[in-house]
Amino acid sequence: MEPPEPAFPASTLVPAISRQVMAAGGFATVLAKGSPWGGALLIVHRRQAMVRAYEKLPSLYGGPCWKAAAEGEEAVDRFVAAQRRFDPDLWVLELDVDDPARFVPGLPTAD
Repeated sequence: MEPPEPAFPASTLVPAISRQVMAAGGFATVLAKGSPWGGALLIVHRRQAMVRAYEKLPSLYGGPCWKAAAEGEEAVDRFVAAQRRFDPDLWVLELDVDDPARFVPGLPTAD
């Protein structure tokens, strides 16, 4: 079994992912800034009429484990608002790019 990947704070991951997405011709924006030391991050993927939210879950194997948590404009808005009420230190990053899994390790591939 491989050692777990180091856990970087969201304040480090968000700018890195954003720069990579924008360098590839996509768009990235921070919808909510959390604690500089917190690791909690939600990804909102928006592409044309599709919008989906992904949440990062703990993994027994140490690698990132992302799952789709909400789909559709209203459902994503409700999900993000509920998660922010639960954890005000949560970061939310919106990506508008064809295949966000290229930039976020463990994110499910786009349909």
